[in-house]
Amino acid sequence: MTNYRKGMAFEFRVRDLFRKYGYTAERKAASSPYDIIVMKNGKINFLVDAKKTSQRDKDFLYVKRNDLEKIIAESKKLGARPLIIYGFYRSPAFVAFPEKLMKKNAARLEAGLELKEYLEGRLLRK
Repeated sequence: MTNYRKGMAFEFRVRDLFRKYGYTAERKAASSPYDIIVMKNGKINFLVDAKKTSQRDKDFLYVKRNDLEKIIAESKKLGARPLIIYGFYRSPAFVAFPEKLMKKNAARLEAGLELKEYLEGRLLRK
């Protein structure tokens, strides 16, 4: 499987997880600055930039500051919350918040808050 297909499969997995928790989620064919738009009750809730590495020995990845700036700006225009959803070889999907990653030229992402836990927490708060 090519890297493109692996990335696309990860995007579909993320999309399906949002759907499982009651959201309407659609993958954008041409991704930039986001890969997935997530809505509920006709309102855009999240714009997602999905990042995946399939290297078996890699348990981190970097996101460029420029990518963070783009998704934050687009989210502000649409009134949505920007999210970076990322994963590693055979890992769950994790969530990071771009606004909190803007300290350097590139943000290093390691295992953290699982997307599933984040979405379950949102349901409990409502």
